[in-house]
Amino acid sequence: MKTIIKIVITLVVLTACFNAGRALLNNFQFEDAVQQKLLFESRASDADVVAIVMDLATQHALPLAESDVTVRMVGQDRVVEMPYTMDVALVPGIYTHPWQFAPKASTRMLAGGGR
Repeated sequence: MKTIIKIVITLVVLTACFNAGRALLNNFQFEDAVQQKLLFESRASDADVVAIVMDLATQHALPLAESDVTVRMVGQDRVVEMPYTMDVALVPGIYTHPWQFAPKASTRMLAGGGR
């Protein structure tokens, strides 16, 4: 009986780790995709950047609201912050945790690269 309980606990922990890792990987892929788009769309306006971010959030199935995306200039860097909260089912059907993610991407704006 002890062995069965240990196996069940191990499976629960492994499932929680897998689901947490999957959520983190999705967040990382989203942040990386935004970074890549910023690099290749350097002349996009702030409104275009928000539209790009929202398109990528939809592709990654993230619950991101357009009002949560902020685009600002810090010196010559364009910084995009896109925080969101997602319910991650660590143990499906048993335990779901609201997880706050705060992806951020930035790119250097070259001189004469008008917005």
